[in-house]
Amino acid sequence: MNLEITDKAIEWFKRELEFNDDQALRIIVRYGGEFQLKQGFSPAFTVDSLDSSEVGFKDEKDNITFFIDEKDLWYFKDNDLLIDLNEHDEIKYVAKAAK
Repeated sequence: MNLEITDKAIEWFKRELEFNDDQALRIIVRYGGEFQLKQGFSPAFTVDSLDSSEVGFKDEKDNITFFIDEKDLWYFKDNDLLIDLNEHDEIKYVAKAAK
């Protein structure tokens, strides 16, 4: 599993969300949604503290830490995920089979 967030998406997160010093961008798995790596589920995001979870994946880009809980890694198994912006300035997800 590889998670990539484009510079445009990082700027969007900075502009649209408020981060305190101890907060990060948590990528979560939710039921439903348009984009689905596994049938019935889709990725989403929230601003949260790293202290509140068991981190399974963590990275940092442009002073924003993003992470996935250990319990949600099953969803991303065998896939690489790109988070970018679409033509309407909205977050979009693009998946590829993991290398």
